[in-house]
Amino acid sequence: MQNKRSLNVDVPEYQLEIYDEEAEQMGFGSRAAYIRAMINAGRRDFGLDPQGQGGEDTTLDDLIEQRILTHLGQTGSLPTDEIVDGLLDEVEQSTTAALERLNDAGDIDYSVQDGGFVLNQ
Repeated sequence: MQNKRSLNVDVPEYQLEIYDEEAEQMGFGSRAAYIRAMINAGRRDFGLDPQGQGGEDTTLDDLIEQRILTHLGQTGSLPTDEIVDGLLDEVEQSTTAALERLNDAGDIDYSVQDGGFVLNQ
């Protein structure tokens, strides 16, 4: 892992409250993790590599492990099936939200003829 450095950014108090609420709703373990994810999402929107040159790649396995740790940190103990169900619920919500964003942006469209979403040409 690369050395970490701090980045201090001044934002209005109300914005911190919004970030904290969104971080909690999305299941992030901290405001910092949420902000890093939002910065990376913005970098992707600008067509940049979220990690920059030589950055660390985060795999789906890494994300799942982090979500499991977050769930267990919040509950203390869960059986396997409840952990899996929780992760599946999150994936379903994230996928639905992504479909809505892509549809709203005009990148995809629902085709009754094709029975699902299709790329817009």
